[in-house]
Amino acid sequence: MLTPITVALYVLPLVAAGWATVKIVRDKPLLLAHRSDRVFFRFLVGIELLVIVQAVVGFVSLAVTDHQVHAVTFGAYLIGLTLLLPLGVWWSLGDRSRGGTAVLVVVTLTLAVMVLRLTQIWNGHA
Repeated sequence: MLTPITVALYVLPLVAAGWATVKIVRDKPLLLAHRSDRVFFRFLVGIELLVIVQAVVGFVSLAVTDHQVHAVTFGAYLIGLTLLLPLGVWWSLGDRSRGGTAVLVVVTLTLAVMVLRLTQIWNGHA
């Protein structure tokens, strides 16, 4: 587990949740036709790229570690992390209501919590 990526995956999803919350308050769905939404989408893609890097590093670390880690739980969290954001963005793009944007808030907050839990599992608190 790389600490800078882990810290970024605590902070960036919270920023994205705040951004999506502002969109909810303004009653604006995620529409890629708008420039600001394309910037937000790229921000979410950047987060997903960090998640993928963290997953690769996590699986490699799991393969070479000698300390106690519950491998099945850790691997399930890594796989879940990689699927969570794309599914949430897909849902949000398909649902043009406040609910679709609210899905992004839930997904990004869940992502931050899952990274926290992943860190706990890595530290042996499975």
